[in-house]
Amino acid sequence: MKTLPKIALGACAWGNDGTFGGDLSAETLRPIFDTAMAHGLNLWDTAYAYGMGTSEKVLAGFLKDLPRDNYLVTDKFTPQCANGKPTAMAAR
Repeated sequence: MKTLPKIALGACAWGNDGTFGGDLSAETLRPIFDTAMAHGLNLWDTAYAYGMGTSEKVLAGFLKDLPRDNYLVTDKFTPQCANGKPTAMAAR
């Protein structure tokens, strides 16, 4: 990737657990993802806390067949989601 994107697209509502938005399925989100990528919006922000991993899984499904240098992903780990397990990061 030659230049860094100036804007990130958030995927917080992509793992809906009732916290960050409505009921958005992968089928509903796919056209949004495709349109964003087609217009050069390729920096995606997600976190395990967004639907307890669902956001990450949906985004990963969209990205899996794309060349790795076509996108960037920022991710966040929330210790409260680890259920007190000291190896939670290793298991992800």
